[in-house]
Amino acid sequence: MNRSTDPLDRLVEDYLAEVAYATAGLSAARREDLLADLREHITVARADLDPPTQAGIRTILDRLGDPAAIAEEAHLGEPAPTASTGASPHASPHAATMLRPSAVRPRRSPGRLALVLVSVLVVILVVVGACAVTFFASSSESGGPAQVSPSSR
Repeated sequence: MNRSTDPLDRLVEDYLAEVAYATAGLSAARREDLLADLREHITVARADLDPPTQAGIRTILDRLGDPAAIAEEAHLGEPAPTASTGASPHASPHAATMLRPSAVRPRRSPGRLALVLVSVLVVILVVVGACAVTFFASSSESGGPAQVSPSSR
């Protein structure tokens, strides 16, 4: 394999090499399908970078996930080893109890959840503020809050 001299291409090549190494226990066809899917995703995402930067490429690769995690998810989709073939060195001891997510699904940013929560908090504060303004405006129009006179007790 010829290594590219472009540092951005080398980042991608290194990442894919890590995935290939981590998925060595997969069938050759499954590993090549996975690597092809990753290459396609990276190519599409790189096309959106203007201009392409090292930080942009690293963001794309980070969103794809850690190569070891991708390999673990890909191994979950493989048929379980039989007694005659022996156990896979990459098999997770709790793989049977885990649900198999897509092996190339990008990770979600925790920032998205924080943004939603902050937005909900802002809406709540605006509604409470509007209610407070309405309440105080109506009490000032009626001469202030109702007070009980000492003689009516």
